[in-house]
Amino acid sequence: MRYLPLVFSCLMLAAHHGRASQPGLIGLWLAVPLILLLKRRWSDIVLQLVMVAGAGIWVAATLRFVHQRQAAGIPSVRLVLILTLVALFTLVSGLLLNLRGRRAALPETDPVGSGLGAFLATLAVLIPVQLVMHPAGLLAERFLSHAGWWEIGALALYAGWLADRLRDARQIRKLRPRAWLAFSLIFFTQLILGLSGFERLLMTGKLHLPVPAIIAAGPLFRGTGFFMAILFSASVLLVGPAWCSWLCYIGAWDDRASRAQRRPGRLPRWRPALRVVILVVVLATAFGLGRLGASTATAGMLAAGFGLAGVGLMVFWSRRTGHMTHCTAFCPMGWFATRMGKVSPWRLRIAPSCTDCGACSPACRYDALYPEDVALRRPGEACTLCGDCLSNCPTGSIALRFPGLSATRARTVFFVMVCALHAAWIGVARL
Repeated sequence: MRYLPLVFSCLMLAAHHGRASQPGLIGLWLAVPLILLLKRRWSDIVLQLVMVAGAGIWVAATLRFVHQRQAAGIPSVRLVLILTLVALFTLVSGLLLNLRGRRAALPETDPVGSGLGAFLATLAVLIPVQLVMHPAGLLAERFLSHAGWWEIGALALYAGWLADRLRDARQIRKLRPRAWLAFSLIFFTQLILGLSGFERLLMTGKLHLPVPAIIAAGPLFRGTGFFMAILFSASVLLVGPAWCSWLCYIGAWDDRASRAQRRPGRLPRWRPALRVVILVVVLATAFGLGRLGASTATAGMLAAGFGLAGVGLMVFWSRRTGHMTHCTAFCPMGWFATRMGKVSPWRLRIAPSCTDCGACSPACRYDALYPEDVALRRPGEACTLCGDCLSNCPTGSIALRFPGLSATRARTVFFVMVCALHAAWIGVARL
């Protein structure tokens, strides 16, 4: 019974938006009560914030109706009284979640920060997309008016759920690859359907190949088109090289291929040098083709060949070595992410309490935690802060660090930011 006021408030808001012919918002308010199923304190706070927003909608509607009635010379006192009571009812329906009965249904140990932080951070990224981008940047908005708000809410809840689960370090190694693979599948499913005739699934209709190297090589060839490069740089500044373990649409394939081996082997010592050589060749080729006036078709065929070579590397080398060789030895953006990531203050540290047990090494698929790296108490240059090693360390000696924050707080903040970007990219990462 304690949830009925909230459900009734959502139904009234759905009816209000139905009167305004806003089908996307009808769906949003009908879905809001489902958040109760999460049974977490952070999700209850989200519900309360949503009810505050609902009360604000009634206040705004009241002001609009009063203005209309005044213009028509119609009295509005009764209308103001009724809608004010409706707004108060909506507000109180959220406050009822603070009652003892609801609290008893929640886990005893139920921190709020991770889930609520990721939820709010995702909103901060996606709301400007919904308000500013034309054509609509969110897919739901392209198919149903105002449905972008529903999509924002769903992605923000997903980010909150994921960040809340990642509070347990033991969950990182299991959840991260699954979440990352899901992101990649969504990205390429949209692309395939878009190319099959569902053009609204494409971002602008002007396609480029889904090869990460083009993020850097494309602007060098064209002399324009720096949007993806700026987006990549901003992401790296926010979460360091975690772009390569959470946000790259291709890397999830390499991760999946490397897991064909239970334990990663050892890559050749010349692997870092090969990475630099490939980087220089790709960038020099892109710049040279642009200055020589090569056609887009020629550049596209070379880029496609480079991308296919990377896929072959995943199939024939990553599967054999257990390491993500495409990401650590071939992809130029991997080099940029790990080097630019040094500007970001995020670091992975190995504490003096480390016993050199070697449990962390099998977890690392990025060629960054050989026994000699552990002995030096720092990961290798290819580390992407994926966090998989945190799940394996029996003594808790490996930790994410940020200046001024404890290890626990730093890990919480890091995964809040990563999960928010990951969820937001699911909504907007399209070709």
